[in-house]
Amino acid sequence: MISEVLAGAALIKSSVTAIKGAIGTAKDVGEIAGFIDQVFLGQEQVRKAQLSGNSLNSVAKDMIEAELAKEAEQQVKLMVNMRFGSRTWDRIVAERSRRVKAAEKRLKAQKIRRQEQIETAIAIGFLLSCVAVIGGLLSWHYLRCQEWTFVDRTHITAGKPSGNIPQWPSR
Repeated sequence: MISEVLAGAALIKSSVTAIKGAIGTAKDVGEIAGFIDQVFLGQEQVRKAQLSGNSLNSVAKDMIEAELAKEAEQQVKLMVNMRFGSRTWDRIVAERSRRVKAAEKRLKAQKIRRQEQIETAIAIGFLLSCVAVIGGLLSWHYLRCQEWTFVDRTHITAGKPSGNIPQWPSR
């Protein structure tokens, strides 16, 4: 957990340093987009670590790292806005938020679709099982009711047939 905070903080720090180095020569935001993504990823790691820490020591570290992450974001915001125009950072954050929500929505729709497929497969399997059981019961009943003997053995006495012997049907 503490390692997640440190990894997130280190990622933010290295990204801010890289942005500072590249911002002067960048022709568009796309050239520093990877570093901006790393800032967001580092912030997410710090946020996740904050939610999982319980001890006083980890809470203090988490709070300090969260404040440092906010400061780093403000630095990046200022650099990006000064280089590419005001409100550029706000548009980046809004677009990222929109894309994250769209991805979450797609993931939720995929989970719902998968659940529906599973339920359909279970229903089809149940119906096929019912058809197989009913078919088996009907077959068993049919075979049970059929007479499979060609000669009624109760009419044979001393090796000589009596008068009433069932015969094969003639063709």
